[in-house]
Amino acid sequence: MRLSYSALETFRTCPLQFKLQFIDKIKVPKSKEAIFGSIIHETLRMFHEPAHPYPLSEDDLLKYFTQKWDPSVYEDQREEAFAFHEGIQILKNYYAQNKGKQLNIVSLETPFDAPILYKGELHQITGIIDRIDKLQDGNFEIIDYKTSRKMPAQKSVDEHLQLSVYHLGIVNRWPSLEKENRPVKLTLYFLKHGEQLSTIKTAEQLNETKLKILDIIEQIKKSDFKPKPNPLCDWCAYQQYCPLFKHKFIKPSINEEKINNVIKEFFEIKSRQEKDAKRMTELKDIINRYFNEHKIERIFGEEGYITRLFQKRFGYDIKKIKEILTPLGKWEEVLTIDQSKLNKIIDSLPYEIRRKIEESKKIEREFITITGTKSKDVNKDVRG
Repeated sequence: MRLSYSALETFRTCPLQFKLQFIDKIKVPKSKEAIFGSIIHETLRMFHEPAHPYPLSEDDLLKYFTQKWDPSVYEDQREEAFAFHEGIQILKNYYAQNKGKQLNIVSLETPFDAPILYKGELHQITGIIDRIDKLQDGNFEIIDYKTSRKMPAQKSVDEHLQLSVYHLGIVNRWPSLEKENRPVKLTLYFLKHGEQLSTIKTAEQLNETKLKILDIIEQIKKSDFKPKPNPLCDWCAYQQYCPLFKHKFIKPSINEEKINNVIKEFFEIKSRQEKDAKRMTELKDIINRYFNEHKIERIFGEEGYITRLFQKRFGYDIKKIKEILTPLGKWEEVLTIDQSKLNKIIDSLPYEIRRKIEESKKIEREFITITGTKSKDVNKDVRG
């Protein structure tokens, strides 16, 4: 199977989007965010191209970005102006951080293949690395530009699948890195923050990456490609094909008016239920304080009576249960820790064994129940 890293990540995010984009190959317009990121990437690639006869200035950088900028991508003029200003600011900060640096850039926009052979089947993971630098110590650094607003925690970078895939790609391109066990610095450059987060992968982590990729491939083979709700859904360009959003694109009809009324009523009832639940919690708190104040457990009113009960939920100390049941040959029957199965076995045991088991019980949870009984039920009780 030949897959790009982007395809792997898309499947993990939403199997249906993966199918629509990479199997059905349905073309949709790029999002504003994707276009913004592409222009920034292209501008930085131009800035670092070795073919320039002289070092480029900040003005050169901003001029190129301005020429590539397409205002028509944005329907809202204020949004377009904000995005343009943000792009300019990113590039100004980038220039200020990098001017005068002696960078040894080996390659820009580098395509790669990361082959994984498993049970006679060859899988190729492909992608493009934004930038590869050679460091002063002779080792390499992979740099991936990010235009996202949010910066992850260092732990997330250490476990970043994309960076691991890039490492596999560069090792396939230059096998001596693996043979000589040379470290590769993997860096995410967050352009909006001007911050870089880096990590170095161990051989064990890279092997785990291969296993993770193989697991994703197996999931793809078996997938029914159902949609997977996630935080990116609201920006998905495939909404009109997705059962979770398709209804938004249906033309209004008589049936639509009916269902709109049903939806309206649904939310009205839901709102009432939420208010009632909140008020019920408040009432139980008042009643509970009344019980404590008067040292009673039942109160009577014209509508009926309300009772408070203290309850405990018990569980067994599994380690002690195993010690008791193993010599009797009964432990294998409850390996799944099925409570009902365990209770049946306990009931069948001699009294002394049952007593030992009961001693192993421990309180897992204590809680209070407050129940109300209406007056008509009281009358039935009295007559009974």
